[in-house]
Amino acid sequence: MASATPDPLADQTRSPASFHVLVVDDDPGLNRLVAAIIRSAGYQVTTANGGIEGLDLVDNQEFDAVILDLLMPELDGRGFYRELRARGRSAPVLIVSAYGARAAQQELGAEASLTKPFDPEVLLRTLARLLNQPSTP
Repeated sequence: MASATPDPLADQTRSPASFHVLVVDDDPGLNRLVAAIIRSAGYQVTTANGGIEGLDLVDNQEFDAVILDLLMPELDGRGFYRELRARGRSAPVLIVSAYGARAAQQELGAEASLTKPFDPEVLLRTLARLLNQPSTP
């Protein structure tokens, strides 16, 4: 769980490898793709194959950011987000979905959203912004 919002200037001195990102999506292929993109920038990544698995992970590990799909069986992205916040986790959430990502961001108060399909460079720039990291050109 991420604690209170850290000083943004302090975060800029952190290496990407010091950040741990959770990717929650029920599509294993997309999980692998997003994880590969994020790892290529040096971040640590853990994937969850749905909302329930994602919540199990956040109960046992600290994550600096969450990348979240909306449409998943058992526990969808909206339910995951609400439960994440109910559990006191404050890591920024990037909603990535082909179905209403921006509307869900506004509805839930998530920090960012992207529509699938997305540009990998935009994903990395958005993640860097959420983590108060300088973007690569």
